Amino acid sequence: MRARTLFANTTLAMSMLLSSAALAEAPPAPAADQAMPYYDRQKIDISNLRDFYNGLLMADAMIHADAMFDAETKWRLTLRQMILAGSGHHTARSAYQLSLMDVPLEEIQALFASDYVESLEDPRLKAAFTYIEVMGSYPILSSSDLHALLRTNYTDRQIAELMQLGAINNASATHDAVLPIATDQETLAWAIENLTDVGWTPGPNASSSYEEQYANPFVGDSLTRAVAELDATWDREDLGAVDPVFATDWLNFITGYGVPEITFDGDRDGIEEPFDAFPTAQLEWEQEGLREANLPNKDTPGFNVAAYDYSYHEVAKDNETTVPYSDRNRFDTYWPRQAAFGTLSMDAYILQTERTFEYDEIWSIFFVYQLASGCVHCQAHGAFGIFDYTEDAYFRDEIPAEDLPQLIAYIQSLMDFERSEFVTPSMKAALRIARDSARLPARVTAAHIEELRRHYTDREIQEILSVIVVNAWLSGSMQSMATVTDQLSMSWALRNLGPKGWKPGVHIGLPSEQRPYHMSQFFDELVAAANSGKVPDGASDWTGLVIPLATDSDGDGVEDAFDGFPADPSRWADTDFDGIEDTADADIDGDGLENTLELAKGTFPYKADSDGDGIGDPIELQAGTDPLDPREF
Repeated sequence: MRARTLFANTTLAMSMLLSSAALAEAPPAPAADQAMPYYDRQKIDISNLRDFYNGLLMADAMIHADAMFDAETKWRLTLRQMILAGSGHHTARSAYQLSLMDVPLEEIQALFASDYVESLEDPRLKAAFTYIEVMGSYPILSSSDLHALLRTNYTDRQIAELMQLGAINNASATHDAVLPIATDQETLAWAIENLTDVGWTPGPNASSSYEEQYANPFVGDSLTRAVAELDATWDREDLGAVDPVFATDWLNFITGYGVPEITFDGDRDGIEEPFDAFPTAQLEWEQEGLREANLPNKDTPGFNVAAYDYSYHEVAKDNETTVPYSDRNRFDTYWPRQAAFGTLSMDAYILQTERTFEYDEIWSIFFVYQLASGCVHCQAHGAFGIFDYTEDAYFRDEIPAEDLPQLIAYIQSLMDFERSEFVTPSMKAALRIARDSARLPARVTAAHIEELRRHYTDREIQEILSVIVVNAWLSGSMQSMATVTDQLSMSWALRNLGPKGWKPGVHIGLPSEQRPYHMSQFFDELVAAANSGKVPDGASDWTGLVIPLATDSDGDGVEDAFDGFPADPSRWADTDFDGIEDTADADIDGDGLENTLELAKGTFPYKADSDGDGIGDPIELQAGTDPLDPREF
C-alpha cells in the first residue's frame, strides 16, 4: 500500500471562509461537463468491491420484501423517492418492478405528478409519502413534527422500516449519481415506451456500449429469488449465526462483468488479489506504471475548480416545531434486522477497514460529505473520527502536544477545503466528488471521475465511490431519526468545531438519550467480545436497550416481538396485543383513550406513552401535564 500523508506540510496560518448565512443552492455543473462521456465506467464501478456490493444488494433485496409494509407499497414509495432524487436508472427500475407486480400503468405514471402526495386521500399513506418527500430532497429536513405525523399513523417498528427504506434508497440513488448505472436492455426498453410521456429520459443511464450494458434486471422473479436465498441461509433465532448469503452470484448476474466469485486476500492488506500486484507483500499492492496508465486522454480538459466552488456547509438551525422529539432513540432499536445486515456490512467493510485509503483519509471524505449533506450528527462523528483514528497511530494513543494544533487545524480546514493549505491536490479531488454527491439530485459529472483519474487508480476510485454510497445511507438514517449524538463525539465537536461556527442542531438531545460511545469505540468493544468467545448482540449493546431476537414463527415478514398474531401469516397488526386487529380496535394502543379522543387531543393512537417519558397519556391528561413533552410530567 503506497504511503500518503493526510495533509500537506504548511504553517498553521490560513484563512477560513466559512459563511454562517443560509446555504445557497449549488450552481449547476457546466454544460460541457454534463455532456462529457464517462470513461470505462464498468471498470470503476464499485461492484468490483464484491463484499461491499453484495451488502448493498442484500439491503436492497431485504428492505423491499414484504414486512410491516407490503412490497408493493414500498416500491411505490421507492419510485417517488427516486423521481425526486433524480436517479434515472432506479426510477426506471422501480416503475418496471411495479408493472411486474401488475400495478396499472396509469397509477405508476401518477407518481410522477408534482402534486401526487397532496392528491392522496388515505391519511396513513399520505404520511408515509410525506416522509419520502423529505427524504428525496437534500438536505433532509426531518423534524419532530414529521416524527409526530408518523407516530400518529404508525408504530415505532413500522416507522423504523420506513426510515431504513428511505436510507437504503438514498444509498442506491447516490450510487447512480456518482457513476450512472447503464440500465439493462429489458428495463430500459420498458421505461422508454411507458415513462417518456411523464418526463423520464434515459440520460447517462442509456448506453450502446456492450461493455457497459448490464446483463439482467434485479427485479421481478430475480428479486424474489434473491430474498428466498437469504432467508434460506439465515437462522433468525440465533444471534451468533453466520450472516445470510446469496446462493446465486447476483453481482455478475446483474452486471455481466465477470467479477471473480472469490476475492482472496492472502497477505491481509485489504486489497483483493485481482487488484493486488504483490499478493505476498503486505504493504505493497500497486504495480509500477498503473497510476500513469490511468491518466485521462491528453485532450481532456482540467477540472474547472471555480465552477464548482460554493459554500457547502450550512450552520444547523433550530427547527420551529409544534411538539418536541418523542422517544426518538427507540427508532434505531427497531431497525429491521433483514435490512441492517446488508447496510451494516457495507459500513464495516468500508469505514472500519484500511485498504487503498487510510482511516484518516476515509473519515476526511466522510466529514466533507456530511458537511454538504447537512447531517450534523454525522459531521460530529466524521470530525472526531479523523482525530480518533489519527490518535490510534500514536504510541499509547497520545498525540504529542506539538502535533495536536496542526491536526485540529486540518480538521477545521475541511469546512472550506478548497482554500485549505493543509489538503493535498489529490485529496481535494476526492473531497470534491464527496461534496458534490452529498445532495440529491447530485451535481457529479464525468469531469469528477476524470479528475480522480489524474491522482488515483481505478481500484482507489472504486473505494472513494463506495465510501460515498455508505455515507448516503448513514446520512439518510441519522437525519431521519434525528439521532442523538454520543457524548464523546458531541463534546469534542463543540470544543473544536464550535469556534468555526459549527452547531449541534437537534442531534444534541437530552442527557438520558445520549450514548457514551463513538462508533470506533463501539466496534472495538464488539471485536473484543468476539475474540474472547462471546456472542455480541450489537443492536442491544449499541442502544443500551434489550432488542428482541428477530424470530418470525409464521414467516410473514414480521418478527414475533411485533406480531399480534405470530401463528397467522395473514395478520400481524395488533399494537396492544389484545387480540383485536388495529383496523377494528377502537383503542389501538390499549391505553384507555379511544382513537378519536387521542386524535382530538393530539396524542398518538398507536403509542400509549406519546412522549416516551415513562408516564402514560391518560395519567398526564388527568394531571394536566403535556403528554407530548417528555420534559413535562
